[in-house]
Amino acid sequence: MLIYKKTIFNHLLCKEETVMKSANVFLWAMYLHLLFCIGVPVGIFILCMEDGWNAAGVGLLLLYWLETVAVQIIGWVCAAMAVVAYRQEKWEELLKAWKQLKLKTIPFYIVNFLYSFLIWFILVGASRGIMILLVPVPIIYTCTMIVQSGCVGICYIKHLRRHREDGKKPSGIHYVWQLLAVFDIISTVVTLKTYVVEKKDAIDSANTVNDMQRR
Repeated sequence: MLIYKKTIFNHLLCKEETVMKSANVFLWAMYLHLLFCIGVPVGIFILCMEDGWNAAGVGLLLLYWLETVAVQIIGWVCAAMAVVAYRQEKWEELLKAWKQLKLKTIPFYIVNFLYSFLIWFILVGASRGIMILLVPVPIIYTCTMIVQSGCVGICYIKHLRRHREDGKKPSGIHYVWQLLAVFDIISTVVTLKTYVVEKKDAIDSANTVNDMQRR
């Protein structure tokens, strides 16, 4: 069994652009989860409004639960692939995956927050406050996805802190910010504009100087 696990890990290490592929899958899974969150309650209401709970309604609810578990698994796989990419020193792929998961998910978190607030406001009011005990569940679920995508950002920030030759590196506080809602977006934008763009400009300048010297 141990040999089998090592074989799988070594196979992953040999894969090209694994972190980017897993980031794309995670991104699509998040938006699919949002569609499930909106569609499943509506579907259950339509299927069960006349005769109460039935096989179709229970099946739809079970499908929703399976989907929520699958998204979490995909998220943790993506975080693990970020660590693999860091070990492989695939900085460009890590950077692309980080931007994908932090910047392209902004609409997801906005819609998810607004819809969840509306639904849970109705549920808590209809249950006379009893459902408020379950409010932490979707909050924890969403925060877990932020942590998972934050692991990708932490890997790239760690690279910036260790490998910048000019000594200018992002603060360690960004490690924490990558795991917190809203702060993770601020951290990503600040880091990209302050350190990644400067690094790219420095590389371009060095390439220009080298070209001039060759001529």
